[in-house]
Amino acid sequence: MDETLRNLIEEVSRYRDPSPERQKALNRFLIVVQNLPGIYKSSHVDYLEALNRTWEWVIRNLYQFEPSSTSVEKSLVTWINGYLRWRIRDLYISDSNYPKISTNQPIGNSEEDSRTLEDRLPDPKPCLSKLDDYIEAIQTAERQRLSQGILAEIKNDPDGKLIGCHPRNYPECHCQLLAIRLLVQEPPQRIADIAREFKANQQTLYSHWKKKCLPKLQDIGKTFGHQP
Repeated sequence: MDETLRNLIEEVSRYRDPSPERQKALNRFLIVVQNLPGIYKSSHVDYLEALNRTWEWVIRNLYQFEPSSTSVEKSLVTWINGYLRWRIRDLYISDSNYPKISTNQPIGNSEEDSRTLEDRLPDPKPCLSKLDDYIEAIQTAERQRLSQGILAEIKNDPDGKLIGCHPRNYPECHCQLLAIRLLVQEPPQRIADIAREFKANQQTLYSHWKKKCLPKLQDIGKTFGHQP
């Protein structure tokens, strides 16, 4: 893993910023780094926001990272966690210093305007700024690569592997539904929209999609000669 990370970091630094080549290199780097063991976790309701801001910070400051001579992976995780812990601590400080505000109360000036603060807030989906663009780019590329055979396999699900794979307590949010909504449907939905529709936990859906559904879709693709 150390050699892989070292090569990915060198590849990013090889290209000027901004450039399509650098963005592609950053995408490859993020895919690996986001799955490294040891990234700090928190039960705070806004943990995803802190994590996403951390990835944005990593993108901007990767040139400052200096790996240790013993382990690139460990020093990178330590470097990332240093900022992430600070972001999470900032969340708890904000919680203690500011009064709770209901996001479900109407804020319109008339009876006809029933919009709430939640309607005005930015979508807290697990992707922000450049990370948002990165995930959407991957989804677009994946949709373009899917063959008709793969699409039929997803929609028919003859073995029931996709429908039978769902998060605990959210049987409606199975892999078939997520695959169709996120990859097949035009325009595609966001995980935040699906979570809101089914009153599901957004982080739970995102984790299930990433850890359970994507591997199953990759397996389907391999049966049709599709290389991820």
